[in-house]
Amino acid sequence: MEGDILETERLRPAFRPQTASSTVLSILDATVVRFAPTGAIWIFDHDKPSEMVGCLKDSFIKTLEAFPQWAGQLQWAPARENGSHTERFHRPMITYGLDSDPGVEWNVVQLDSSPASVAPEPALRASDELWIETFPQSSLMMSSTKLALHDLETFQGLPSMVVQVTLLGSSGFAVAAKMAHPLGDAHALVLFMRRWASICRDGLTKQDLTKDLAYPIFEPSSLDSRAAGDIDAHDGNPELISKARSLPLHRHDWWDTTDGHPATLGQSTINSKPKDAALLQKAMMSPAYPPPWESWHISNPVTTSIIHFTGDELEQLKKSATWTTAKVSRLDALLAHVWAGINRARLPLLKSDDEVFLDFTLGIRARVSPSLPETFVGSPLVLTYIGSPIGNVAAEDTKIGSIASEIRTCLDRFTPEAVAAILHEEAHEVAPQRLWRAFLGRKHTLVTSWARLGVYDIDFVGNGLRPRYVHAIMVAMDGLLCVMDSGTLDGGVDISLCLESETMERFLKDGKLREF
Repeated sequence: MEGDILETERLRPAFRPQTASSTVLSILDATVVRFAPTGAIWIFDHDKPSEMVGCLKDSFIKTLEAFPQWAGQLQWAPARENGSHTERFHRPMITYGLDSDPGVEWNVVQLDSSPASVAPEPALRASDELWIETFPQSSLMMSSTKLALHDLETFQGLPSMVVQVTLLGSSGFAVAAKMAHPLGDAHALVLFMRRWASICRDGLTKQDLTKDLAYPIFEPSSLDSRAAGDIDAHDGNPELISKARSLPLHRHDWWDTTDGHPATLGQSTINSKPKDAALLQKAMMSPAYPPPWESWHISNPVTTSIIHFTGDELEQLKKSATWTTAKVSRLDALLAHVWAGINRARLPLLKSDDEVFLDFTLGIRARVSPSLPETFVGSPLVLTYIGSPIGNVAAEDTKIGSIASEIRTCLDRFTPEAVAAILHEEAHEVAPQRLWRAFLGRKHTLVTSWARLGVYDIDFVGNGLRPRYVHAIMVAMDGLLCVMDSGTLDGGVDISLCLESETMERFLKDGKLREF
């Protein structure tokens, strides 16, 4: 599905900050530079989509005034031997407020497709788990422009954010945005989208409701201030480091290029290493272990499905998973249920004593002390996991209550004190992009959640019409799982799941998937 490019340019805030700024990003922002970009696509019905372009563009430029750093130049901060924690190797920095700012890439595309052909009605989507295979993600985000630091080296002149407005025939439009992960997680992206939509809506309805929105806060140092101990000292505190390493945190070594390491990752792997021999040796002293490359068959075909669970099903799952001594959430129960199904579908590919892992992306805005405001902009994330021999979590009589309870116990370990220790340890890592705290392939399922972010509350027009569909931009890789709010109004959620195609076929045919 090819579209015609109607417009492409770089946009910057209409009113720049009075002085240029260079801000080193946070301790945790440095750990996600190697992550895939944060991105999503919103599909809307509208009877005059071409008339929306001007308002969308004008309001986008106004929105950038609250997020001026996103139009700036992402790069590495200058390193200084024995400097502060912000002056160590490969700490990302954003410089903005200059004439040379790369700006945000803005594209307008015409696609000869209707919103209904791109994304069916919610009820139809809920009845067909594989409809998503025809979703034109690449057409709705066509840009081939690389983002700054995409290979952990190149940045000059490259944007950190790309936006595409797609006119869908004469009956709707799509808005897609993606950005380099250190600048913002899903939470931050939705903050931006909410503000953009509000400014656009105010322009069309002649209101001034945007003033009621809380202003975004870009202060990476405020996250760093939640770290325990002295993060600017030459060496880390052994007690705090030990505390951090006692938590369930994978330490997969990106630099381990044993058999199975994808050739496509070679350049970024090289670029993530210090050139200085002494610094490289010090980096290697941080414990890490080889990733299980042999369990990730990257060349095998992967199928994506979207499974809808109603609010009633979620309540039944939670009830089934809750014991007298276990307090679990609906999401805990759902993930336990889905992960058990994934493990059953993968069972023919693994040995009964192979250990499998459920890896979680965990936001920590509310897990530091004092907590960060909801409007904090950045990527304050850690990755944790639970693990088990597959035989224990793939049997027909596996009780999801025990898995859900283990998920809850794991997440509850990330107290403000624990996160403060993690921040201390990460601040002292020589090369933050060396460690991958998760993995993909047959032994891993990597969960990220966009639930409760209000993605279906985005309204650019002011007529109360919800988006037809909201899509998290992902590359189809075996083991990716994303929880999204649903376009249906039944209190449920959607699970977007990528598995090897034959495994997906077994997963969807599993009678236990819908037993609730």
